[in-house]
Amino acid sequence: GDLWYFPPGQPHSIQAKNTTEDGAEFLLIFDSGSFSEDDTFLLTDWLAHVPKEILAKNFHVNASAFDHIPSRELYIFPSAPPPEDVETNMVIPNDTPIPFTYALSKVNATTLEGGSVKTADSRTFKASTTICAKEVTIQPGGLRELHWHPT
Repeated sequence: GDLWYFPPGQPHSIQAKNTTEDGAEFLLIFDSGSFSEDDTFLLTDWLAHVPKEILAKNFHVNASAFDHIPSRELYIFPSAPPPEDVETNMVIPNDTPIPFTYALSKVNATTLEGGSVKTADSRTFKASTTICAKEVTIQPGGLRELHWHPT
């Protein structure tokens, strides 16, 4: 899979493409051991608590534009897949000096006796300065060496 970095406090969403009929899996990782999804600020929850008249005035539209907003927060919900050309029609191009994406899927794995490993750390994924990731593939009968992380 690939990696994305979302700076703290930046609004964002994640949408699965229509590449497999089984959908997609996402592994969310945070550099704070005290993170809780209960502390996540979701737009749907916020909109559900703001009167439609205030939303209409803020966005300069008729209040009826908000007749179908959810009445509660949505965490994961069904949606139409994005168009096939979504990457070529992005709203904001990824022309940053330090990209917030890293194509780990395109990295050549280091082959070892019992499997292989791919690494993404601050040397390769510049935006991620506090977390590194490894994709470890263990062949049948292989064993990941016992280890610990003292820090």
